[in-house]
Formats: sequence, structure tokens, C-alpha cells
Amino acid sequence: MGNFKKIILLFAVILIGIINIFIYWNNHLYYKAQKIEDNKNKIKILERATQIYPANDLAFYELGKAYYDLGIKSINDKAESSTHFGKSIENFTRSIRINPASFFSHFRLAQSLLYRSYITPSFDADYHEEYKKAALLAGHNSQIFYEVGKVFFSRWPELSEEDREFNLEILRKIVSGKEREKLQTLMQIWAMNVKDYEVIEKILPQDIEVYRLYARFLGEKSLSCDKRQNTLAKAESLEFERAEDAHNSGQREFRYYRLREAFNHFKSSLDIIGKINFYQSLAYQKLIDLTEFQNLKKSAYLNLAKCLIEEGRELKEAEDYLRSYLALEDEVAAISKLESYLRNRGLTDEKLGASFEDLSSLSFQLLLYFKQNRYRDIMRVGRLLRESFVVVPEKKREGYLKVLQLVGDSYQKIDYIYDAGEFYQKALEMDPDNLEILLRMRLNFERLNEEEEVREVNKKIEKLLSPREMECKNSVINKGQGYSRTLTLDGREIILNLDFNEAGEESVPPLVSIFFNGRVVWEDYLKGVGTEGGGEEDEAKEEKEEERKDKMENDRVISLSLKSKIGKNTLVVVPVNKAVDLLKISYK
Repeated sequence: MGNFKKIILLFAVILIGIINIFIYWNNHLYYKAQKIEDNKNKIKILERATQIYPANDLAFYELGKAYYDLGIKSINDKAESSTHFGKSIENFTRSIRINPASFFSHFRLAQSLLYRSYITPSFDADYHEEYKKAALLAGHNSQIFYEVGKVFFSRWPELSEEDREFNLEILRKIVSGKEREKLQTLMQIWAMNVKDYEVIEKILPQDIEVYRLYARFLGEKSLSCDKRQNTLAKAESLEFERAEDAHNSGQREFRYYRLREAFNHFKSSLDIIGKINFYQSLAYQKLIDLTEFQNLKKSAYLNLAKCLIEEGRELKEAEDYLRSYLALEDEVAAISKLESYLRNRGLTDEKLGASFEDLSSLSFQLLLYFKQNRYRDIMRVGRLLRESFVVVPEKKREGYLKVLQLVGDSYQKIDYIYDAGEFYQKALEMDPDNLEILLRMRLNFERLNEEEEVREVNKKIEKLLSPREMECKNSVINKGQGYSRTLTLDGREIILNLDFNEAGEESVPPLVSIFFNGRVVWEDYLKGVGTEGGGEEDEAKEEKEEERKDKMENDRVISLSLKSKIGKNTLVVVPVNKAVDLLKISYK
């Protein structure tokens, strides 16, 4: 009995050894096959490996891949290709029997089933189920999600509601990674096979970069302008929230006297809101409250100045930020509070002095008084100027001009028209081409009913303003590039006309965005530019040609009613989907 047990044990050891030899040899052939590029030689080695040891799922997986590659290469020979795909299906299926959790095998099996169904329409294959199994087993493998998502998206019309929901869930996971190339590919597939805006919007995360990428795609592909504008409005709303967060971070840092960090946060907040073009106005939405926007901008300017002041900087180093703040602030109480803050830090005097040594500081203090309606205090400075002999060096000219203008403005506010004119005239003697002061002089003369003087001032103003019509030479604007033009205007409301040239016989009209002083004021397809006649018979075309030309002439001109600002105004024209030819800019 003891000898029998020994024999059985010896036989088991020998059997295990033989199995190990088979496993080793199978693995050896498997790794050897992986290094071979020729699929036919690879198949021979792998088939030997599976004969030696038929329980290695990886060997069957590699065998299926080799047959799959042969099927792709022979795709033009339907019979041969179908045979290769059939064998790949057989080997992937055997791999799955050995290892049902292999998501790669499920994915490859689905691919083979899909291609064989292309080649042999009568072949009934449920490749959807295999793709779903691959995705469910993949865990966090984004590449498998991506590949499955692409296939399902490309077959969207034939998917069941259940498969569509499953695909949307996969696509959300892919898009949340914000990989630009993958997202662009998915949008291309969507545009070719789905083109349902609700579908694509279900998978897009609330992310600024993703929204802008989607909006750019819609524009470049000449798709819905409304959807593009809605998406950009959402992106800008998120930008505004980011600006608020940066501003709040700045306030926290300022509270703990970390002034440099606070300054950077406030600067970041200001930079962000400076890029908001207000697409919500075109999308007829109210995602950003205008009052909150203005308050945030004011607070950013004021806090930037305070950061510098608390660091011990001089007034002139913070003056630009303070002036930007005062240009937006109209609340007397807020300006009074600022004045007290500056006075407590020794940056402004309690009373306006009689010295004209520091004209820049004086002009700033006069601005504080003017914004608080303290016109008579400013007029006292005007009387001192009359009584004094002030020598103004070149580097102080700008400060002196601001002083003269503010004194004149104060006289004008309380209807001392002749006195206001006196100080404006002094300012014009120093700077004859100062548009702001000329406009004030014109108002003075209009209030005095001095028509001849009004005409003379108007001539001077007209010379400073941009020409009423401007030809645009070499003005073909390429897709995605901006054409910028600075217009010097007098602050009135204008009708701005942009005249575009016909862009050949292409059927897709150009999508053009127009920005004025940083705000989007128009975006749409140019009707009559780049559109065809419509497919009428030749005789009918001749009869309608004149009518069509007249209509296109009107469609090629964009007319916009805009509120300008005094001085330089920036016009930017950006073609989104194709180049355009801008012929002329005019206004009235």
C-alpha cells in the first residue's frame, strides 16, 4: 500500500512537471510571437502554442488579433476578409471562455463582429453587447471608454434607448477628462452621425475650456449660431464666477496683510473680467448681473490701489488704479470714504492748497472733489490760477491740463459758462488737439447760442475724428484672425456700417463676429456672401440676376447702432469659419 502511494505521488509530480513544461513552452512561444510582425508567421507559432497548452487566454487573444489584422488588410477581398474575421471571432471567444473578465478580449471581439457584419450583411452579430461588456469591465481605462464611445456614437441612429443612455454615460466620463484631441474627435463623430444638440449638451461638463472648444467647433463647422452663442454665454458666466473667486481670495489675503498675494488675486480677477465679451446679450440671457459685474470691477481697481498703498507706495504708483475706479464710481459716499482713507495715510491734504508744485497730485485731488460735487472748492483753485503765474515744464503738462479741465468742468456745472470757456481756452492753448476739451468748448458755445463758434469748433473736432468712410486695403481676413481698427469718435451714438465683398461661389456663408470696445455687438452668418444663386434654370437666373445682386448688396452690409466713447474706440472683426473680405467701414 505504501509503494502504491509512492507511485501515485511520483506520477503526480511527473504530471505536474509535464504541465509546467507545456505552460512554459506555451508562454515561450507566446512571447516569441509577440515580437514577430508578420501575422502569418505569428499565427503559426501561436497555433502551436495553443495546441501545446490550450488554457492560456493571452495566446488566443494574440491569435485573434493576428487574424483581425489580416482581415483589415484584406478588406477589399470580402471572402478572404470574412474568413479572417471569423477566425478572429473564434479565438477571441475562446480567450473570453478562459478569462471572462478580459475587457480587451471583449472589445476586440466586438470589433471583429462589427467588421464582419459590414462585409457580410447576413451575419447576425450582437457587437453592442460585447462593447458594453468591455466598457463595464474596463473600470477606469479611459481608452476603452473612448473607443467604445466612438463606435456607439458613430452608430447612434441604430442604437436602442438603453444603449444610447449607456453611451452617454461613457462619453461623460471621457469628456470629464478634458482631453482636447479626444473631445474634438467625438464632436466630429457627433456632427456626422448625430447632430442633435441636446445629445452633445448632455455629455459636456460645466467647464470653461470645454464650452469654448465646443463653441469654436460649432462656428468652424458652420453649425447653429444660437447654440454657439449660448455656449459662449455659459462659458463667460463661469469665467465671472472664477473672477469672483479670485477677488474673494484677494480679500482674504488682504485681511491677513499678505499684500503681494492679495494684489495678484485682484489682478487675476480684473484680467478675467476684462476678457468677458458679454455673449449673453446675443443669446438673450442674463447669466451675469451687470451691476455685480461693475461692482466687481470697481472693487478690483480699488483693492489693487490699496494693496500698493498699504505697502507704503506713493500716490502716483497707485493713481492709475484709483482713476480707473473713480471713472466707474458715482456714489458720493464711497468716494468720500476713499478720500478719508487717502487723507489718513497722508497721501492727500485736508484742504486744497495754494501750491501748484505737484500738479499730478492736485489734479487727482480735484477729481475727488469733482466726483463729490464740490464744484465751488474747485473754483477757488481756478481763482488762484488766475492770480498766479504758473510755469509748467513739459513733464507736468498732462497734470496741468487735467487741472484746467476740471476747473472748467466745475464752472460749467454751475452755469458759469464764460469762466468755463476761459479755462478750456487755456487748456487748448497748451493742447489744441485735445478732443475732450474741444467737445466741452462746443457745449459751451451751444449753451451761449454762438453758432459761428460752434461751426469753428466742429471743424476742429471733425479733423480729429476718424474719416466717415474708410476703405480697407488688403483686407482679406483669414479664419480665426482678428482685423482691428481704432476709431476716434466723439462719444455720440453712431450707425456703423461694415461692407463685405462677395466671397465666390462657396455654398457656406461666412460666420463673422464683431466686437466694439471689448463687447460682442454682432455675430451671424453673412447672408448673400458666399451663397449660390439657388439652382434655377439658366433663363430664370438671367431674369433674377439683377434682383439678386441688389439683395446681396444689402445683405453684404452690416449696420450697427453703437454708443461710442470719447476718443479711441476699438473695432475688431473676426471671421469664425472662413476668410472674408472687408471692403469698407463707414459711420454716421
